[in-house]
Amino acid sequence: MGSGTKPIVDRTQYKQDFVIFTPRMDLFTLIPRTLIGVAYPGFASLKAVLSDSPESSVAWMKYWVVLGVFSVVELLLDPVLNPLTYSFPTYLIIKCLFLAWCMAPIEFNGSDVIFNNILFPIFKEHHEQIEEQAENTKMTVMQKLGLCIKKEKDDKGEKIEKSDLKKME
Repeated sequence: MGSGTKPIVDRTQYKQDFVIFTPRMDLFTLIPRTLIGVAYPGFASLKAVLSDSPESSVAWMKYWVVLGVFSVVELLLDPVLNPLTYSFPTYLIIKCLFLAWCMAPIEFNGSDVIFNNILFPIFKEHHEQIEEQAENTKMTVMQKLGLCIKKEKDDKGEKIEKSDLKKME
C-alpha cells in the first residue's frame, strides 16, 4: 500500500450494539409539544396577567405548575413510557391531548384536577421538607457557582471577595 491509500475495511465484521436509552426529543416531538404546551399557554398567561383577572391568572399559574411537574415526570419516565421509536405518533398525540385537556376552558380541566387533587395536597402535607430541600439545593448550586466564579477569577489572577458570594444569595 502506498502512503496515500487507505486500507479497505469490511464493515460486516463489526457487531452493532443496541443503545438502551436514546433521547427522542427531536423536532417532530419538540415543535408540536412546544406550540401546544408552551407557546399558546404563554400567550394566554400574558393576556390573563394584563387583563387583571385573578381567576384567569390563577388558572394559568396552576397550568404552569402542572406542566413543570409533568415535564420532570416525563423526563424521568420517557424511556419506560415510550420505549419504542415506532410508538412515537401515539405517544405524541397522547401528550398533546393531555396538554390540551390541562388548558381547556372547562370546569374540570386537567390543571384544576391534577393541581387541586394531587399536587396541592402533597405540597400542603410536605411543604416544610420540600422547602428545606429547595433551600439546600439552592445553597449547593450557589456554592458550586461560587467555586466556578472563584476558579475563573483565580485563572484571571483576580481576587474573589466574600461580598462576591453574598451577592449571589
